[in-house]
Amino acid sequence: MSNRCVVCRRTESEAIADANALGFRQELQLRVYTCCQIAEWADEQASAWFEALAQDVKQTDEPAAQPETREPQLVFVRLRSSRSRVPWYRIPNDQG
Repeated sequence: MSNRCVVCRRTESEAIADANALGFRQELQLRVYTCCQIAEWADEQASAWFEALAQDVKQTDEPAAQPETREPQLVFVRLRSSRSRVPWYRIPNDQG
């Protein structure tokens, strides 16, 4: 049977997994933070993720707002009026 914390009820492997998820594995190993602190932060993080996920699902279920219809803006692009001639090509009967 795995060792469990009497306060947070996390096993050692659960505490390590929580610390890895939060980026605090080294701090847990060096006892900068306790398993109880990390468990609390991991629970808060999971709760925030689930809340954000629920909000995303709610937003995708709602019909999308119709975008504003505006008149398209006209853009003028200058084009060459004639092709440039290739110096070595001559049209027969061309005086130019």
